[in-house]
Amino acid sequence: MCLFSSDKEFGLDMLTLEVPIVFLLLFSLFMVDFIVKKNDFMQQNDFTLLFVTIFLGLFPDIFAHLNIVCIYVLVLLAFRRIISLRTLNSTKQKLFDASLYIALAVLFDSWMILYLFIIYMSILVYVSNDYRNWLVPIVSFLGILFIYTTSLYLTSENILTDSLFQFDIKINYSTTGYRRILLHVLITSLFSINFIIFFLKYKTYSSQKKVSFLLIKALFFIGVGYVLFAKKGIQNTEIVLLFPLAILMANLLGNIENKRIGDILLFSLLIVGFLVNFFLK
Repeated sequence: MCLFSSDKEFGLDMLTLEVPIVFLLLFSLFMVDFIVKKNDFMQQNDFTLLFVTIFLGLFPDIFAHLNIVCIYVLVLLAFRRIISLRTLNSTKQKLFDASLYIALAVLFDSWMILYLFIIYMSILVYVSNDYRNWLVPIVSFLGILFIYTTSLYLTSENILTDSLFQFDIKINYSTTGYRRILLHVLITSLFSINFIIFFLKYKTYSSQKKVSFLLIKALFFIGVGYVLFAKKGIQNTEIVLLFPLAILMANLLGNIENKRIGDILLFSLLIVGFLVNFFLK
């Protein structure tokens, strides 16, 4: 399902599905730009935004899946609050907000609870000295859980059989989706290259940058776990990997001294995006 394709008529479905997704994706680009520039991940700030835009082109049918786009935006909002903990200002408010965003994402897919790990990881590296910080995410989650279960009770729904409380501990991976396999090979290859380059340059980074990239890598690996275990009804789950991968790619491009190599890398990704959109739908 491509955006505003010629075989579709303007109607309620477009207004309630595609238009909100367009606004959410535009908002996500704004959030990416804000996170990168506010936290000074790298000097070449615009590269991250460029890579996110290129990677979004790998999902031609994203405009049919509002749930995963909402999840993606909520993860960005949560990470914005997490990474800002380094200032040590309003830490409990930031932890509560980040936990709230993840709790809301859990309402879309219960496996999003995996992202609770990065919140506690951020507490460990930034604000572990105050024991109350460790309790804030629990309070936030319990608040959302209470509101959700209360709404189920008021609507006479069976709480125990609700999908939110059903965890299918099974890797949901199909080897028949060639586009998805190609996408996973591309993501794995790009991350592996970045992983090697990062450790080669590790000593040149400041301690603050080391911690920031540690959280970025944690965000990526948690995303991989979510992609593997996500419910079958949620499509294009790989979108949660775009932001950390774009940060790493922008950092890689900034470390490439030969501009021709950087241009070849960008051009190659554009070609891959074109092939995925037109030949592997």
